[in-house]
Amino acid sequence: MKTLVLVSTALIAGASAAMAGGYSQPVVAPAPIAPAPVVTPAANWTGFYAGANLGYNNMEGDYGDDRGGSLGVQAGYKYDLGKYVVGGEVDYSAIDSDYYDGMGHIKALAGVKNGQWLYYGSLGGAYIDGKDNSDWAPSVSAGVDYMYNDNWVLGGEVSYADTNDFDSTDRDFNNTTVALKASYKF
Repeated sequence: MKTLVLVSTALIAGASAAMAGGYSQPVVAPAPIAPAPVVTPAANWTGFYAGANLGYNNMEGDYGDDRGGSLGVQAGYKYDLGKYVVGGEVDYSAIDSDYYDGMGHIKALAGVKNGQWLYYGSLGGAYIDGKDNSDWAPSVSAGVDYMYNDNWVLGGEVSYADTNDFDSTDRDFNNTTVALKASYKF
C-alpha cells in the first residue's frame, strides 16, 4: 500500500507540474502573402496623332543616283481593334536632293500589336515634288512603333515608291526612305 501511495503521489505531482502552464495551441506562422503581379496594360492605339520624322533617302533611276537626308512631319488616325490596328496617315518631308524638293505620302495602314509594340505595313501613294516637275507614284512601307507612354509614340519606317514615266517625261526612278519618327497621340 505504501508503494501505491508513493506512485500515486508521484503521478499527481507530475501531472500538476505539466498542467501548471495550461494548454496552449501551437503557434503556426502565417503563410507569406505574395505581392500582386505587375500587369502592364496593353497599349491603346486609338486616336489622332501628329509628329516629326528624320530620314535618309536613296533615289535610283533615269535621273541618276541621288542620296540625301530628309526632315518632315506626319499626322494620322489609328483605330485599335484589339490585337489589330488600322488607320491612315499623311506625311510630307523636305529632301536634300539634286532632283526633287520633297515627298509626301497618303497611306492606309494595318498592323498587329504586341504589348507596347505595333508592327505595321501600309499601301498608298507618294507625291514626288521634283525640281522641274511633280507626279504621283504608288508606295509601300513597313514599320514598327513603340508606345512610350499614353501620349508619345516612337518608331521607324522604311518606304518605297516606284515611278513609271514620271510626269510624262519617259523617265523612271524609285526612292527608298528610312526614317525615324516621333508622334504625340491626342
